[in-house]
Amino acid sequence: MNTVVLLSTRRLPPTYFDQVREDLGNRDISLDVVAWVAPSGWVADKVNTFTLIGPGRMPAAPAPVEETVVDPTAEAPDAVIAPEAVAEPDTVVGENQVAPAAAEVADDAADRQASPPTTPAPKARPTGAKRVVKAVEWRARRARKVAGRMLPKAIKTSAPVKFLRGNRASKDLGKTYWDRVLSRRDVLATIDKADVIVALDAGAIWAGWNLGQRKASTPVVLGLPAARRELDQLKAPAGNG
Repeated sequence: MNTVVLLSTRRLPPTYFDQVREDLGNRDISLDVVAWVAPSGWVADKVNTFTLIGPGRMPAAPAPVEETVVDPTAEAPDAVIAPEAVAEPDTVVGENQVAPAAAEVADDAADRQASPPTTPAPKARPTGAKRVVKAVEWRARRARKVAGRMLPKAIKTSAPVKFLRGNRASKDLGKTYWDRVLSRRDVLATIDKADVIVALDAGAIWAGWNLGQRKASTPVVLGLPAARRELDQLKAPAGNG
């Protein structure tokens, strides 16, 4: 059995790991995941280990479904009719009598008219140092809005700008992810047992590149197609022998 370690910085659904096994040839492999984000569901039955090194918590295990077993030989108990379930004759209200429900509604309406709604007192305006802080924050927000309006929308939504923003975010996350990997002995122990290490997304590329420099004997690849080729090469010598 080969051990495959998956490096990920994105939220993965449990069904994704079924697709991973299919993409890797449905072979007998052990999947270990080192992720920055918790999965969207319970994955204990999908992978060998799932190590969360980023913020958040792992999802709770699903509650077991209790099945009710009905004994076909048991007789149903006799039906019992509650006294209050028996209909009583309609109550006749005289000309000079008022139904209790109508009287209560009239009283509630009179109470609402007698007590007008109270208006909340206005909040006190900040004074002294708090007033200065509020003014600075307001000017900063106004400056950001003005700067955003000065930049044409065509430039803000253009592909190069989006690429630069996404690339910067991926680099920041990639460095943070790699630093967290280095600080976790359990993660390094899991990586040492790997036959193939796979970086699944852009945020995990930096960690994969550094692991490739540290572990020259272990293939570190980007994406599942490359991982399948590496697993095929690991299996090839045994088949030829």
